[in-house]
Amino acid sequence: MKQENKLYRHAIVSHIVVIGALIGFLTAISAIILYVLADPTFSFLTHWISHLGVGPNGSDIVFNGGMIYSGIISWIYSLYLAEYLHKKGAFKLLILVSLGCGIILGVGLLMLGIFPLELSFGIHNVAAGLFFYGGMFSCIVYGITVYLTPGISKLQSIIGFLIASIFLAYIIINTLPLHVSFKMAAEWAVFFAIPTWILSQGILVLRSNYTERFESKK
Repeated sequence: MKQENKLYRHAIVSHIVVIGALIGFLTAISAIILYVLADPTFSFLTHWISHLGVGPNGSDIVFNGGMIYSGIISWIYSLYLAEYLHKKGAFKLLILVSLGCGIILGVGLLMLGIFPLELSFGIHNVAAGLFFYGGMFSCIVYGITVYLTPGISKLQSIIGFLIASIFLAYIIINTLPLHVSFKMAAEWAVFFAIPTWILSQGILVLRSNYTERFESKK
């Protein structure tokens, strides 16, 4: 009974993470739609992500609120993943590093929502750095941890490495003498990579929990 209750609690948190990631994703889409309604010239090739934080037609409020919300969800997600990895017997050091990267990612998202570009350029850039590097190393460290841990689907590891490759591609693109539109597109790819990663991992962990609950009832 105790084991079943624990699996049930994990399933509830998994649902919270999945739904939370979906809501965070939808707030970004909503902010883009509001921006486009006021300024049809908006596109992923002409605007940076930060433009949404100071955008017209209420897009700034929706976007910044979504960033704050996503930061909180990121913390819940990171703590949940740490507990999940601990349950699976992963290396404690890797769990702690993965958790730390997730917390940094959450801080970056929270600060991006609180300090939009026009409010404080310096703090906004620091927040963007925390988001970027926190997200990239979260994917890498979590991918490595999953790969080294028996009993966890390696698909989780593969997805983590694929998302991390988007971050690395962004770094490479920004070092090349390319037109700014390529750099803008790469930044948007990174932006949408994080909720995609959180959502995919949440779904896979949720599936794992349901499988464990099913097996425990046999």
